[in-house]
Amino acid sequence: MKRSRLVLLLCIFTAFVLWLLYTLSNEYSSYFRFPLEVETNLEGRTNLSMAENTLFLKGKARGFYIIRSSLRKRPAPVRLFVDQSLMREYPGVEDEFYVLSDDVHNLVNEALGADLLLENIFSDTIRLNYTRVLFKKVPVVFISDISYRPQYMSFNPPRIIPDSVLVYASASLLPLIDHVKTRKINLMELDQTVDGLARLEVPQGTRLSHKEISYELTVERYVELMFQVHVETRNVPFRKELLLLPDVVTLQFRCPFQSASSINEESFSLIVDYNRFMESGSGKTIPQTEASPSVISHLTVTPEFIDGIIQNK
Repeated sequence: MKRSRLVLLLCIFTAFVLWLLYTLSNEYSSYFRFPLEVETNLEGRTNLSMAENTLFLKGKARGFYIIRSSLRKRPAPVRLFVDQSLMREYPGVEDEFYVLSDDVHNLVNEALGADLLLENIFSDTIRLNYTRVLFKKVPVVFISDISYRPQYMSFNPPRIIPDSVLVYASASLLPLIDHVKTRKINLMELDQTVDGLARLEVPQGTRLSHKEISYELTVERYVELMFQVHVETRNVPFRKELLLLPDVVTLQFRCPFQSASSINEESFSLIVDYNRFMESGSGKTIPQTEASPSVISHLTVTPEFIDGIIQNK
């Protein structure tokens, strides 16, 4: 008799546990409250604020999640990144901003994770505080190791966006920072244009307005050309003559394959300025390039130095 009762009690307990597990595994709608942290990119201000009002919402979750949430005395805060375009200033209140819950509904749903499906946010506005901080704009230095396949190169440096960022730091540290570097990008054996993202190196004790930049490196096939170009003189006084020996130099350079047909000797102008020649006092000078095609690279002039003789007319 006693054994039968024990078996009966065990069956009832097992049935209760199975029923409880089944019940808690189902999804139910419930109400939740979460502290809310909002990160943003407002220029010249702190980037993180704890919302003054808690996030009160209705969502659907499994019973296990609802029970677990109700037992927590201090639920973990929900953290969002909200772009500055969604931030609104409180009129007449310094450092106070707010965000409409309708504008961040999807962001909140993503931040809650897969265990909780957001149905409705009852907090109409989210009130935030972002105080002003010290900052300055500095250029971004693109750090890279680049190599090309034969007959390919880039005629321009990489284009980076943005090319400068805001650095936030203390009054003692800010003057010491005059640029920000990217992490080193390795681009090997290139034969076509490439683009991508590069993370920024954050100086210790600072915060940057951007975590990464985008870059684009235009790669083109090139050819090498060579021309003989006459060297002209400039600013020679009346009744003086500046004779150049030689007065013709050889130019060698690289240019994009598709631009080669449009370049000839007349595309270049080399000069020797009389005043600069006199300042050198050596009787030798380096011709200056007064005009040349913008697309060329690796320009060399042979000979590099030419002699000059001054005669009276």
